[in-house]
Amino acid sequence: MEYQKWFAQALRDLRTAENSLNSGDYYACAFWSQQAVEKALKALLISRGKVVRGHDLVELGYIIRDELHMDVSQIMDNLRELTTHYTTARYPDAANGVPYEIYTEGMARRILEKAREVMEWVRQNLQ
Repeated sequence: MEYQKWFAQALRDLRTAENSLNSGDYYACAFWSQQAVEKALKALLISRGKVVRGHDLVELGYIIRDELHMDVSQIMDNLRELTTHYTTARYPDAANGVPYEIYTEGMARRILEKAREVMEWVRQNLQ
């Protein structure tokens, strides 16, 4: 099924985030954490017959809430924090500095933990 492919890639992106943390590439950990969550949310939407484009995790959360009628309150704060890393982890103009110099190990660990929490929520809600 299509949603299983999306969730499988989300899991691999999460592994890439973990590898990036372990290698000291903290900006990459942040980016791949965002990507893992984005693909996991899209897997959930696809599993319920909704195909959505975009990278805004908050917007995806609202679509899940409004169109799938699911309670996303438990993950919304994580989505709010994670969504910004799609751009700030990659672009100096978005980060107001060089991303690899801005992200710290502590930041990367917190971002990765938030991604893991969302991934687990999605796993529990996949059909």
